[in-house]
Amino acid sequence: MTYEELEGWSDYEGMTPCPEDFDEFWAARMAEADEVPLQWHTEPSEIVPCDTCQYLDLWFVGMGGARLYAKYLRPASDGPLPLVLQFHGYPGASRSWFEQSSFAGMGCALIALDNPGQGGRSQDAGGFVGTTVSGHLVAGLDGDPRDLYYVRLYQDIRILCRIVRELGGQGQVDLSRVYVNGASQGGGMGIACAALNPDLVSRAAILYPFLSDMRKVYDLGLDEIAYEGLRYYSRWFDPDGTREDEWFAKLAYYETNHFSHLVRCPVMFGTGLADTIVPPATQCATYNGLTCERERFCYEGRGHEEIEDFDDRIICFFDGRKASYQRLSINADDGVTLTARLVAPAGEGSHPLVLLFGDVDRDPRGWHHMTRYVATGHAVLQLENRDGACADGFARMRDDALAAYDEAVGLPGVDATRIVTYGEGVGGALALAVAAARPVSRAVALNPYPLSGILGAAPSIDCPVLLGTGCMDELADPRLQEELARRLPDVVHKRYPKYAHERINAFENEFLSFING
Repeated sequence: MTYEELEGWSDYEGMTPCPEDFDEFWAARMAEADEVPLQWHTEPSEIVPCDTCQYLDLWFVGMGGARLYAKYLRPASDGPLPLVLQFHGYPGASRSWFEQSSFAGMGCALIALDNPGQGGRSQDAGGFVGTTVSGHLVAGLDGDPRDLYYVRLYQDIRILCRIVRELGGQGQVDLSRVYVNGASQGGGMGIACAALNPDLVSRAAILYPFLSDMRKVYDLGLDEIAYEGLRYYSRWFDPDGTREDEWFAKLAYYETNHFSHLVRCPVMFGTGLADTIVPPATQCATYNGLTCERERFCYEGRGHEEIEDFDDRIICFFDGRKASYQRLSINADDGVTLTARLVAPAGEGSHPLVLLFGDVDRDPRGWHHMTRYVATGHAVLQLENRDGACADGFARMRDDALAAYDEAVGLPGVDATRIVTYGEGVGGALALAVAAARPVSRAVALNPYPLSGILGAAPSIDCPVLLGTGCMDELADPRLQEELARRLPDVVHKRYPKYAHERINAFENEFLSFING
């Protein structure tokens, strides 16, 4: 879809009518959730603690007695903090502790729920009528709409919102600043959370929301991947299509676009116009139904992916500029001016610094991504690769990385005795190359390559090293990474059998404990 084509959908609100008793239905469901006795507690997580942020496991009892889990991050503070309710994509779980730390770096506490029975630690109590083999979209579809998976999930979120109120009463949360953030399934959940808890949620950042206008997805033939449950149900339980109106009318009780009219808080909305997972037309159905203050950002050529411009906008939208953000110019040894980004904790005093190096063929990490380092008390400097850096060879990139190190150690507020280098792919090799040539307190590399210039220098790296290997990586040869690990004097080597050249949540958690230790 192009910007011009988007204009043609400015009045569209979806194919399936909103049930006539929609508001009454959900008022009754919320009343049921309010009757559930609150049972919850927090405990220390597996993350090595640090002085600047608490990493806590939050357990609570949801609908049907299910044992539910959420990550709870709370930056150090003597008073109540704004809170972000973070919802994840489908199917999956809350992302790594390190990824969630971006909000802590912004000065916000965060609760990130694991949806029951998906990829995390929350229990699915089951009991749905009909098929459960094809996914959560149609779980319970043969029973009463009250017993659909997502109806129960939104009741669980209501219980979580009651816990948030108790945290407010304990002085941990500023109840006037409770925000919602979510993408895809998380975006749909975020709209529903804001709609059903309007007196609690004060702002919502929603990126390509899932579960909207599902009849349109079905008619477009895009009922696959995340929406495959629709096709499965049709093939096995309604092969001639005679019952379509019936079951889409049930799904309508949790379709995202039908919650829009109940949202009262300001909404920042994002759409990748090339999205083939959650079609832009279905997102229009949700956005057009919003009667609250709203603003939409559309990204031509971008699909169902991380959109860092949208993430960066969250910082100001949630009033989270608690760190210092600046651009730097660095002189390379051949006279070229390099560019870098620096994010540092607010206030006086010196801070350890993470030198962040990127992989080739990847845009620099955004400001929101970089803010996660601030939660651990570190500043972070990210060097942007020069154009054509890969064609110039690894030696050129290594020299640029060394120039960034030399610039960083002279920056005001940087503790030059506590420099951490970090990178993935080529950035991982650069992190190790700098550690071999300059004083570094720790070095971290995920799937580093090329290793031809690093293997010989590995024995000279005298700082602790965290090395991560995706054992299915076709770019960074896992066998060479094993050889690298053998040559490093002080290494923790984490192997991930079914991962390739990609980000790895478990490794990010290892990284967080590694730099906190």
